[in-house]
Amino acid sequence: MNINDLENALMSTIVDYITDQVILRYADASKQAAVLFTGAMIGFQDAMDSLKKLKEDNWKFTVVLSKAAGEIITQKRIEEELDPIAIYVEGAPVNGRQIIDSNQFVIIPTLTINTAAKVANCINDNLITNMIYRAMTSGKPIVAAVDGCCPDNKVREQMGFKVTEAYKARLRSNLADMITYGITLTTDADLAGKVDEVFSAKLEFPVPSSEEKPDKPVCVCQAQEKVNGASVKLDKKVIGRADIGGANCQGASVVIVPADAVITSLATDEAKRFNITIIKE
Repeated sequence: MNINDLENALMSTIVDYITDQVILRYADASKQAAVLFTGAMIGFQDAMDSLKKLKEDNWKFTVVLSKAAGEIITQKRIEEELDPIAIYVEGAPVNGRQIIDSNQFVIIPTLTINTAAKVANCINDNLITNMIYRAMTSGKPIVAAVDGCCPDNKVREQMGFKVTEAYKARLRSNLADMITYGITLTTDADLAGKVDEVFSAKLEFPVPSSEEKPDKPVCVCQAQEKVNGASVKLDKKVIGRADIGGANCQGASVVIVPADAVITSLATDEAKRFNITIIKE
C-alpha cells in the first residue's frame, strides 16, 4: 500500500466515523413521542415494560391520559414508572395539537374498543381522538397496541367476553380500517420492537438537493421466519450504504444487524439494488 492509498483509507475511515456520529445524534434527537393512554388494562403491564425499554434507548415521552385512564391508571403511577417530560390528563387545559406537532412519533399503548371504533369511523369528539386525527393529518408515525381492544385476545376471552361473531367481526373491521389509515398495530409485549422498527423505516435524513432523489425508504422488518441464503452479520449502530455495498456483504443475500441499529434510507436502497434482505436480531 502506497502513501496515497493509506491517506485515502484513513480519510474514508474518518468520514465514516463522523457520518455515524451525526446519524446517531440525529436519531436520538428524533426519539420524542407523544404517548396516549386510554383506559384499557388488558396488556397494561406489558405496555409499561415496553415503554421502559424504549426509555432505556433514549426515548423521551410526553404522556396524555384520557379521563378514564386518569382514573384507572393514574397520573402518579405514570410519573413514578416512566418519568415523562410532561404529563397531562383530559379535563385539564391541554393543547393536544401542540403536543403532536412538537413530537416526532405517537404511541398508543392501551387502545380501547371505544377509541378504536371512533378512530375507525372518523369520530373526533375527545382529546385523544383529536390528537390521533392531528397525527394522521400531519403524517406522524403512529403505533398502537391492541391487547385491550382485540376481540380475539385470550385474556378477554377468559374474562367472559361472550359477544356474537358478528360483533367480533365488526371489532376486527375497526382494526383493519385503522391499518388502512396508516396506523401500525401490534401487541403490548411487542410494542418496543415495533416502535423501533417503524422508527428506523420512517427516519429520514437530510440529503443534498439534486434532480434525482432516492426512492422513499421501505420498511425493514424483524424476520419472523428463517431466510435462506448466505448471511453476513454487521455489528454496528448505524448501517449505511457503504456497509451494504461493501466487500463484507459481497455475495450475501441476508445481512443481520443489531436490534437497535439505525438503517439509513440509502442502505435500504443499496439492499434493494443487490437483492439483499436486512434482518434485525
